[in-house]
Amino acid sequence: MVKKVVLYLLNCALFNTFFVYRTINTNKKVKYKNFLHEVGRSWISEVQNQSEPNSDDLQLPEKETTTRGPKQDPSGRLSGGFRIHKLEKNCWWWGGKKEVPSKTV
Repeated sequence: MVKKVVLYLLNCALFNTFFVYRTINTNKKVKYKNFLHEVGRSWISEVQNQSEPNSDDLQLPEKETTTRGPKQDPSGRLSGGFRIHKLEKNCWWWGGKKEVPSKTV
């Protein structure tokens, strides 16, 4: 879900940039798809043109492998009881026993 939101916001930013580019450069007729390709190419060329990392850059530690958790709940508290669960109608909008809350002034 987070990835979808980030990609949506990135797309909005790129479209706004495209709109400003078209407004400033009225004599150029560039399509949005071609604009995205050029932006992508420029980003790739910037990454490729970077030289060795500076000594000031942060060095990330090597990844350590972690064990996965158990596939089943070891305590058993989450398994089994859901099939026999019955809905209790205790709210007034579900037709339960409680009365509609009165408005007090």
